[in-house]
Amino acid sequence: MPPADSPPSSRRVVWLLALLGLVAYALRTNIAIAQEYMAPELGLSMVQMGVISAWGFQLAYTIGQVPGGAMGDRHGARLVLAVASLGWAVASLASGAVMGSGMVAFAGLFAARVLLGASQAATYPVSAVAVARHVPEGGRTAASAIYLAASTLGAALAPLTLTPLMARAGWRAVFLASAAVGVAAAVTWFVLAPRDRPAPVSPAASRGAPSLWQQTWRLLQNASLRRLCAAYLLHSAVLYVFFFWFFRYLIEARGFTLLETGVWASLPYLLATVAAPLAGMLADRLAQRVGLATARRRVAISGLTLAALLVLTGAWIPTPTLAIVALSLSAACLISCEAPFWTTAAALGREGEGAATGVLNLMGNVGGILSIWLVPLMKDAWGWFAMLAFWAAVALVAAALFASTGRDEGISST
Repeated sequence: MPPADSPPSSRRVVWLLALLGLVAYALRTNIAIAQEYMAPELGLSMVQMGVISAWGFQLAYTIGQVPGGAMGDRHGARLVLAVASLGWAVASLASGAVMGSGMVAFAGLFAARVLLGASQAATYPVSAVAVARHVPEGGRTAASAIYLAASTLGAALAPLTLTPLMARAGWRAVFLASAAVGVAAAVTWFVLAPRDRPAPVSPAASRGAPSLWQQTWRLLQNASLRRLCAAYLLHSAVLYVFFFWFFRYLIEARGFTLLETGVWASLPYLLATVAAPLAGMLADRLAQRVGLATARRRVAISGLTLAALLVLTGAWIPTPTLAIVALSLSAACLISCEAPFWTTAAALGREGEGAATGVLNLMGNVGGILSIWLVPLMKDAWGWFAMLAFWAAVALVAAALFASTGRDEGISST
């Protein structure tokens, strides 16, 4: 959290960003719930639903990271996040209004999810802008951890709230309710968020605002930022193994029933909701002794290393329940590294926090796409244990890359 002597607006910004993060993830995952009724009614196959999610939402979300962050740098978080949240609502409403069947329904739903991906792309880069402009530097890691942890809570709460609604009122009600929540979040944020403080202006910027590509190119000249983005690509690749394949692992490798799996699959998110803010506060507390850059590095390296060890433990241990706990703790450790990654990228970006974190998250999504594609191929060729051991090694490489940031022209350690 922001330090106790920080202005009240700092704490308000953090909790408002947590609200937006929770809503964003709930609206992102609503299609996974609705598709059980939606796909048969619209005549869509699971393959088509996968295309809609991967190439509709995910691709638009990935491409929009840097432009979305740059918009936050130039126009401020208050306006950009309000407009983005309204975009989530419109996309949800459009998803619930899809008519027809077959390719007609596919095209309508695909377009709606592209809109959702494009509007959600700004969420986290612009949240980093809000933290950089409203939260004192000594509390930014904990602040970032809180709103990022709220996103995982949104992923855990969505099935608990939307599934009963769909059972009573049908799949269209899921999207209508999502649209209403999106509008409420947008209005709440815009009304209660403080007005943006102007970003510091560098001498280069004062001579004329660079184009998006010029700004991105300048950021990529920073070797520390390049290594940080490479580390985040690998970190996210490992994390997406849990996001997309943990459910299947519990059924196929550990023999749980569908009902049991539904309960256990929420454990990583619940643990992360607690662990991530604690890791952020630890980083900020440690920074008082060793400096911000060093503290963030140490917390991230520790989290990635512990995650790798827990993955190996969970894959090896024969008792299913203990294995699930170990793997869930591993996922929580990975999620706890998010705030050190994001605050370090924002610090490296200096006056371009949104663009810098946009580059970071773009690379993270590329890593996620790669691991989603590779995991089933690796599992079929090697088996579950060897596949998980590979991703444990990847987490260690990510830790080594993070350790190398900030040692040249990178960030200040104070």
